[in-house]
Formats: sequence, structure tokens, C-alpha cells
Amino acid sequence: MNRLLTILFLAISTLSFADQLSYISKADADQAIAKIEKMKSIYLFCGCCSMTEPVKVNPIKVYAVFTGYEEYWEVYVQYLDEDGITRDKALDLAYVWKKGLFKYKTIGALLDLEHDYCVKPKNWENPNKQEKDI
Repeated sequence: MNRLLTILFLAISTLSFADQLSYISKADADQAIAKIEKMKSIYLFCGCCSMTEPVKVNPIKVYAVFTGYEEYWEVYVQYLDEDGITRDKALDLAYVWKKGLFKYKTIGALLDLEHDYCVKPKNWENPNKQEKDI
């Protein structure tokens, strides 16, 4: 029984990293929008997800959408993908990165929101050369 509870606890704690800063307050969403709108590019990278590579995005439009759950909002970014197709994507601010003067930071960190980004890519300029989880 103890083993089963331990396994269940580990499974839940591992999954708890997903969607850390997806559902946020309206005030936090407005602050995130104001920050991202000033940026020429952002990187979308989930350090907690296996087999993912950073994706560089040039935001066209950033906006918030009410989730319909309690008082939570989601931040969305509209951008052109590599094929020139306009895409809208919900953001988890724990996994949206911006290049600073000396290092990359998550939007969540810029807003002083508590989160765990898990890992940082080793080579942001060439994200295809990242080490893969196996």
C-alpha cells in the first residue's frame, strides 16, 4: 500500500509542473501582455516537457481571454509560423522566454511570479542542437 501511495504521489508531483502559469489573474495577464507587446521575439520552451525544442516567435498580437473558470485568464499570442500561417497560441508564462542582456528569463520571472522552468536550453541561437530526453 505504501508503494502505491508513493508511486501516486510521484506521478502527481511530476505532472504538477504542467500549466504552472497558464491560468492567471487579470492583473497578471495585463502585465504579461504589456511586457510581451514590447518584445520583438520570444521563445516558447517547456523545460519540463520531454522531446521539445525552443520555438522562436515574433508576436503580432498579444491578448487575454477569460477561461470561464473562477477569475482566471489566459494570455494568447498571435504570430506567423514558418509557413506564413497566422497562429494563436495560449501561453504558459513559466515556459515563455525572453533574451535579456546576459541571459534568458521567463516572462513569469520578469513578473516575479513563482514557478519552476525546469531546465534552460544550452544553445538558444541554434535550438535544433538541443540534447534530447530519451
